[in-house]
Amino acid sequence: MESIFNYPINTRLKSGGHIAVEVSATSDQNRRWIAIYKPNSKPIDETIPEHIYSILDFELKKEKTDEYFADEDMLNQKRYYVNTEEELIDLLLDLRVDPKRFTYPWKCDYPL
Repeated sequence: MESIFNYPINTRLKSGGHIAVEVSATSDQNRRWIAIYKPNSKPIDETIPEHIYSILDFELKKEKTDEYFADEDMLNQKRYYVNTEEELIDLLLDLRVDPKRFTYPWKCDYPL
């Protein structure tokens, strides 16, 4: 199966690095990102299912993006766990995110 991501981004994800994209936020005062991680080990927390990909979707107030922030500062935070690239594609389609827009975290000001 051909990757849904651009080659260098796919390589980064497959080698254990995370990738991210900035998407439209629910408010003009916020910024929103979606990041995909490929964990190297099983989850320690038993409430988290085993998975191949972990997806974090959250927003921050714009004034928080240039400073340190705590978990409670993240707004509309959602986590998803999927086991196949097909499930990942379906999730991204549901979230209305074009996989080709994913990039290196520093290229989209990803704050984590």
